[in-house]
Amino acid sequence: MNSKINWSEKVKNLDETIRKEIGIDEENDAKHILIRVQTKSAESIEPAFIVGEDETFLDLFVLSPQGPGVTSTAVIKDNIQSIGVIGGVSAEKVDPSEIRDETPLLDDVSGLYQ
Repeated sequence: MNSKINWSEKVKNLDETIRKEIGIDEENDAKHILIRVQTKSAESIEPAFIVGEDETFLDLFVLSPQGPGVTSTAVIKDNIQSIGVIGGVSAEKVDPSEIRDETPLLDDVSGLYQ
């Protein structure tokens, strides 16, 4: 049944609807839409984005929670229970000099664990 669903289109339409509802009226500039895939197993796959699909498989790149890194995976479409939109990654490039260094914040954790 799920093999007939075009998840790429569904996610794109859902992202567009969410953007309209929260007042982002500009053209959809999301390069990748981050999603959460709930399969028939207990664990969900997130955050991920769709890189392709065919009749049987949904191909994903899953972002690593431990730091920079991406894992390629394929999910059998018939095992998908639901897909939710987490957000979009803009195609707009950011000047690295505009990004604040957060290292001092991460280094100051002495009071958290004793």
